[in-house]
Amino acid sequence: MKLRRLLPLTALAAAAVVFSAGAAAPASAASTPTGYAGSPFGGAAQHTGRSPAVAGPLVNATSRNWAGYAITSLSTPAATFTHVHASWTQRPVTCPTSDAWAVFWAGFDGWTNGTVEQGGSSARCVNGTPVYQLWWEMFPTNAIQPVLNINAGDSVSADVTYNAATAQFTITVADATQHTSFSTTQTCAANLVCSRSSADWIVEAVGRFGTNDFFPLANYGRALMGNTVATDNAGHGGSMTANSTWQRTKIQEQDATTTYATTGDTSTNGQNFAVTWAHQ
Repeated sequence: MKLRRLLPLTALAAAAVVFSAGAAAPASAASTPTGYAGSPFGGAAQHTGRSPAVAGPLVNATSRNWAGYAITSLSTPAATFTHVHASWTQRPVTCPTSDAWAVFWAGFDGWTNGTVEQGGSSARCVNGTPVYQLWWEMFPTNAIQPVLNINAGDSVSADVTYNAATAQFTITVADATQHTSFSTTQTCAANLVCSRSSADWIVEAVGRFGTNDFFPLANYGRALMGNTVATDNAGHGGSMTANSTWQRTKIQEQDATTTYATTGDTSTNGQNFAVTWAHQ
């Protein structure tokens, strides 16, 4: 997620979003206040204090606003990612401030470059009351697009798939609890390169557009990210620990003086991990 505007839902008219049968209507613009989202890359929100990338099965790194894992290819030439998936239970949040915010997502890019193709869920405090939504985004082509309202405790999954034959990305986010979902197919803008150089599973703080500041981080307690699997164009697939050709980066959310969230180790099968809130 980049430094970007949260657009009202009128922008969805051109977004080619397809709802599943029985899906709830899109969230209203009134329940989705204008805001901005943070970036781990580029500008003032670049990976603050990020550890240098070195070859190996696990690299530890820090980011001002990302917590979770990213994988990159160690192959020569580097493989690119074609599918990423994750599922999680939407954590209830408390609001340390009236405008605190946290987002949870799976997608491509953003760790080593300036594009992001992603989908997930959002927990945003609106005048001190949490609002939960599903969303997608391809930065910087468009701003974050909220699509469906959900509830805390709902079971969420996100998939991002790249079709080399059509050069299109399909972003699908589902709420298994409410039996709702949406899917949108998007193309990288003509002036951009969406390189798919990383697959990412992230819990993120949200930045204020045009500043070095971030919205306070909504307190989600301990968020579990599960079923984290990916596929690349070289035929490798599975969990983030399944392939020796993939380098795994474990990301802690912190700056020089404050730890905002900590990322735990992956499970034995490499598919599950927890991120724990530490500071607003």
